[in-house]
Amino acid sequence: MNLSAVISQAAHYFGGRPAVIFEDQFITYAGLNLAVNRVTAYLQARGLNPGERAAIFMTNRPEWVAIYYGIIRAGGVAVCLSAAEKRQEIGQRLVDSGARFLITCAELAPQIPHQEKIPDTEVLSVETDPVLSRLFTKVGGFADQPKMIDRQADDPCAILYTGGTTGTPKGAALTHRNILFTSQNICYHERTHPQDKAICFMPLNHVFGGNHIMNSIFYGCGAMVLLKKFDMDEILGSISTHQITRFYSVPTVYIRLLANPDAKRLFESVTYCFSAATSMAPEIVRRWKSEFNLTIHESYGMTETASLVTFNHLYNHRIGSVGTLAGTVEARLVDPEGRPVPVGETGEIIIRGPNVMHGYFGKPEETRMALRGGWLHSGDIGRFDEDGYLYVVDRIKDIVITGGLNVYPSEVEGVLYTHPAVHECAVVGLSDEEYGEAVTALVVLKEGRETTEMELIGYCKEAIASFKAPKRVVFVAALQKSPAGKVLRREIKEKYQAKG
Repeated sequence: MNLSAVISQAAHYFGGRPAVIFEDQFITYAGLNLAVNRVTAYLQARGLNPGERAAIFMTNRPEWVAIYYGIIRAGGVAVCLSAAEKRQEIGQRLVDSGARFLITCAELAPQIPHQEKIPDTEVLSVETDPVLSRLFTKVGGFADQPKMIDRQADDPCAILYTGGTTGTPKGAALTHRNILFTSQNICYHERTHPQDKAICFMPLNHVFGGNHIMNSIFYGCGAMVLLKKFDMDEILGSISTHQITRFYSVPTVYIRLLANPDAKRLFESVTYCFSAATSMAPEIVRRWKSEFNLTIHESYGMTETASLVTFNHLYNHRIGSVGTLAGTVEARLVDPEGRPVPVGETGEIIIRGPNVMHGYFGKPEETRMALRGGWLHSGDIGRFDEDGYLYVVDRIKDIVITGGLNVYPSEVEGVLYTHPAVHECAVVGLSDEEYGEAVTALVVLKEGRETTEMELIGYCKEAIASFKAPKRVVFVAALQKSPAGKVLRREIKEKYQAKG
């Protein structure tokens, strides 16, 4: 078994069709497979052995794709690093993963640690390396037919670092089985077709960009229109130019598109919309359906599950839910003692199935805790309804305890999003002498709209219990977000806690 066979199989059946479209490059599956072979042969010649790690530290570009599958075809493990990280962070990831190679680009060269800090890692650049700089040329300068290394299904295939929202980022080791199962699962539930064109402006190192979009669209033999980064004008232009059929994004982008008067006209080719990274406020889903006549599909998943756990849904979509269990994945809800909770009640989501990671690379104790009892403990709170639809309530560590009562930030945010003046919001708990924590809302207003702190507090009290309503509203120009577009509640909380 080898994940990279997805590319060679697509080249066999659809060699002349586009695999990657990037700026003015149209790379067919035959061309991509040739580039993957060149990377594989080159790394094998340089001494990469099966099971050894090679890291990718680049912005989104076609070379990222070829190098990822080339490492894996050689029997190696692709360590996927965020282009947003800085020198110290990259040094930590390279030491943690024991990467033998680091493949990067000139743009990120200033963030590469000095060689004495990473003595066991050889650095290669796609601009200056004689082979990597010519992956998509007619003459690649290296052998084009290397041996694909057969791996066991549960051998590590890629290492993706978690976002670090619960501490020091850990490398989730995903196996060939994990990623292939997830790719097939996504293609089945989303009904991916070889004629599909999917846009990807999410970072490829992230589980959403790399697994949910890239790996699944190639598994389905469709085309990926790859953008270097998020740029609203470029996104809308690409949708129109390339007649995108599948749109993948995060809640913050859907919110911005709803405020863009040109977006609806340019979305005429789009037949499928999907959102990830964090739960979508129900009001945004309703507005999108009303204005674009498209459903925003959602799922529940995480880095440790190679993406998909649940899916909401082609045939019976329920707003506010992340759907029903996908494929043979299992999930339960348990209380703090690990006991199952009844239908309709909340508990921690625990998961098992062929998509669940091998473990955290080089961290046996953290792996044991995360996978205790044979189930992945997510740290997320959810509830199932009687029909098996999952509703994610919040992260355990994001719960606000005010006056001894639990408040789920996502519930309060869902109310705030229904207010006509609110563009974006985040709810956190800040220390308070009287209540322990005070429910605090950070709010970005829509352009040209006004409201007051007292109006928003009163608005929430009319919709939810008074103790859940914000005790304070702070109006801000923007919210802190991750490179994947996820609102970073914990960083927001730390920032405003420090301000007092």
